[in-house]
Amino acid sequence: MKSILSSILLTLSLCGLFSACGNDDDSSQIQLVTDYGVTEAGQTLRPGDIVHIYGNGFQANDCVEYDFRWDTGEQMFPEGFRGPVAAEIAESRPDGIDVRMPYRMPPSRVDIFLRREGDRMLMGKILLSDGQTPKDFRLYALDSQRHTIDRIGADGTANASANVWDISTRPDFHSIANCVYTYGLCGLSKAHGIQQPFFLDFCTGEWRPLYTTGYGTLALVTGKHSMVSAFVRNQKGSYYLDNISADLEQSNYAVPTRMNVGSGSVMGSASPLPEGLSAEQFGDYPGVFAQDQRLLILLSAKIGEGKWAPVLYSPSRFHVQETVEADALIPFYFSVRLPATESGDTFATKVGYVVSDSADKGGSRFYLLDVPQSEWWTQEPFAVLRGKVISVSHNFERPGTFTVLSEKDGTYTVADYDWNQGEWQAPVHTATDMTYSAIAWGN
Repeated sequence: MKSILSSILLTLSLCGLFSACGNDDDSSQIQLVTDYGVTEAGQTLRPGDIVHIYGNGFQANDCVEYDFRWDTGEQMFPEGFRGPVAAEIAESRPDGIDVRMPYRMPPSRVDIFLRREGDRMLMGKILLSDGQTPKDFRLYALDSQRHTIDRIGADGTANASANVWDISTRPDFHSIANCVYTYGLCGLSKAHGIQQPFFLDFCTGEWRPLYTTGYGTLALVTGKHSMVSAFVRNQKGSYYLDNISADLEQSNYAVPTRMNVGSGSVMGSASPLPEGLSAEQFGDYPGVFAQDQRLLILLSAKIGEGKWAPVLYSPSRFHVQETVEADALIPFYFSVRLPATESGDTFATKVGYVVSDSADKGGSRFYLLDVPQSEWWTQEPFAVLRGKVISVSHNFERPGTFTVLSEKDGTYTVADYDWNQGEWQAPVHTATDMTYSAIAWGN
């Protein structure tokens, strides 16, 4: 198996390198502009720095691309490659184009190309310093009153100001989820009165819209598949599932040549909402992929004050389950490690709902959904928490656990549940002045 994988990676690496060489040779014969160059040629720049490309003859539709090469430290694959990568244009003029260097890349040798329709011209070369983002998972909290995203440290305290992000330009940002290695959070916020998915980039503090058709978004969906998806509306008023995180840049350079996780629509055809339900009743919490596959999704809909409905989605329709009386109904998931096999560790995903109530109503109950047709609400909960659950998140690096933000008698707590031990762990964060409305593990 290892030799097969090595052969595949070698083939990909060589294909990428040969392709890049071919582009260089072709570009040397093409003169798209004259008297050209890169002001910073030969210099080492940082992520976010502006590069100035100059010359005569630039056209309005010209764009800029990068080819990246980096040392891997591996004897078999000494050089990594990625390209072409579209550059972010900061300013375009008849005599030049200014572009911004990207984040999340390893220390790289960068070739800068001018692209005009199907032709490329090499403009110059620079060096890029290390822009890779943290690989370890960290816990982030959404403060809906102060309008910030805070990083909660291992000691249970919110970290210094360097780890606080201002979200006051989108104060309604909610339903947060992370796509691995993107160093940021996806969530929902209204734009021009329509609920849309956005990405908050931790590198820049900037917002990126993830779906711009002008139609509404029902809910985000997350799970073990290393992506964030969304139910988005089409012209006919039906909803389909799309992988909105496909184009997010990931700081994951473990192989010489790579592509981002997934792309395009991921499952099913467009489906209308069940009769009696509206889009405004969804989206308080992300849905979750179920059963180690993408053929079943758990959602929740707010039916009225203190009433919620579990909604299951299969590839072509939504299925409304029996109404539940609760302060909140939160889909959740976590992975568990199965007994090791000859091929190594294997994992399974467990999914379910938290029926969340305050302590005076008995607290919150955690139910698993093992069989789609089972009446999970008639089963015994596998865990109970004597407080109101506000948010649930899972760390991929810690199978068999999930993290819960809860409130009881005015005290807010962040604590882990250990599936293998069947018990709650000591809280990692407790405060009476906390105004967090959601938590999410991410990197």
